[in-house]
Amino acid sequence: MTKKLPAEGSLRSFLPGALILSLSGILSRLCGAIFRIPLTNLVGPQAMGYFGSAYSVYNFLLALATSGIPTGISAMVARAAANRRHGDIPGVMGFAAAFFLSFSGIVTLLGIAFARPLAVLMNSEEAFYCVLAIVPAVFFITVVALIRGFFQGYRNMVPTALSNLIEAALKLVAGYGFAYVLYLRGYSPARVVGGAMMGVTLGTVISALFMVLRYLLRGKRYRIPAAVGEKTPKRLLIRDFFAVTFPVILSAVTVNLMGALDACFVVNRMKPFFGVDGANFRWGCYGSMAMTLFNLPSFLLVSVGTSLIPSVSAARARKDASALRSTVDSALSLSAALAFGCGFGLSAVSEGAITLFYGGQSAEALSLSSRLLAVLSPALVCVGLTNVTASVLQGVGKAQMSVVSVAVGSVIKTVVAYVTVAIPQCNVFGAPLSTNLAYPVMLALNLMFLKKYAGVTPSFSEIFFKPLAAALGCWGAVFSVRPVFAGFFGTPWSIFAEIVLGGVVYIALLSLLKQSVFCGKRKTFGK
Repeated sequence: MTKKLPAEGSLRSFLPGALILSLSGILSRLCGAIFRIPLTNLVGPQAMGYFGSAYSVYNFLLALATSGIPTGISAMVARAAANRRHGDIPGVMGFAAAFFLSFSGIVTLLGIAFARPLAVLMNSEEAFYCVLAIVPAVFFITVVALIRGFFQGYRNMVPTALSNLIEAALKLVAGYGFAYVLYLRGYSPARVVGGAMMGVTLGTVISALFMVLRYLLRGKRYRIPAAVGEKTPKRLLIRDFFAVTFPVILSAVTVNLMGALDACFVVNRMKPFFGVDGANFRWGCYGSMAMTLFNLPSFLLVSVGTSLIPSVSAARARKDASALRSTVDSALSLSAALAFGCGFGLSAVSEGAITLFYGGQSAEALSLSSRLLAVLSPALVCVGLTNVTASVLQGVGKAQMSVVSVAVGSVIKTVVAYVTVAIPQCNVFGAPLSTNLAYPVMLALNLMFLKKYAGVTPSFSEIFFKPLAAALGCWGAVFSVRPVFAGFFGTPWSIFAEIVLGGVVYIALLSLLKQSVFCGKRKTFGK
């Protein structure tokens, strides 16, 4: 009897994987918000500016050391399974582990050694404690990323989801716990926030231990003998692996460098007219208050992109153009519906959401943060769709093209932010403005590359016009009933009522407009 291999018949489909990651993302982001919100109320926006600066350094080092790992491994595993080349999988895992663990170890040691110069470079010397506490997490996240990529290649998103939850829960409990103990003992706000960062690192340690055990105790379906199926020469495996991962690394490093530059020069450019404290206060309102709520719904779109890569890679490996177009169709339609709803919905309730979560802050901080969030929220549309289209390009072996769009967008964002932040009347608003200008350009480039290399021509009616019309209707409905809800329900229940109303109106309008996700149709956007 022929041994059944865990190929396409036993692999999870694209949408269930996205749902699993989305559900875990909801809980993880809630934990993250619960962590940051009381921490902000404990130490204030200025100290959270140190937190944001340290996180920018951490994200850059993380992108340098780990980005591309889950994408590369999941694409290679999915391709090997689709082609019945199961002997390739141990080779991919062994090489990736040896290379990336060594590299991330070096990056971690350098980050610890140069923690203070990095903090000074970010114009926040007080962020030293945060940088020192968070940098070791880079190594442990590398361990997590390696094993996530393995399971995602089989379209099993459960280990990724569980590791996300473990990391978020530990960050919340240990991070806020450490910070509160230091606060009670009278330590400076900079050290209190550094204690919170220690909790973040602890969360990555426990998450890494969980993933190692999950891999060692994996079931038979993931233990196909290396002798089953043909093997690709190791030289070609390494070449193909880096063909996928290197462009992703470049993209991620560029994006996170863009974030680090924001944290560096936004504060520096505002110093002449607000002083150091005033500049850090405004950066804290943007980076730790507005951005925290902006990032809450973004996990939905990241989940779609993560789940998409192995499906696209497998369809490409089988040379199944119909399956490829169908998968991209579903991803773009779903992403557009989510992106427009989240972006315009968050903009509509920005003031109430900031007040609800950060009610303990000063009136100035609440006003500034809510206005920043209202300006930033529409960017969710292009940020989300850019992520999904980049995932498609990675899945079809054209990840290098997404690097082009990221590079162009990064230049636009950096130049616009650098110029506008130095204008006193604009100041910190230059940061969200630059995001709103850069990402549409990145998305346009990705769509052009998608048509050229994946043979997919998006239906602009399905992914732009219909969701936009529904989102505007949702936005208008929320604003029209806000005075009524505020008088009838009172805060905070009026915020929840507005969210429910906006969601119902948005879904109803999408259904009336017959947007494909909500009416059960599946248009083929391909040639």
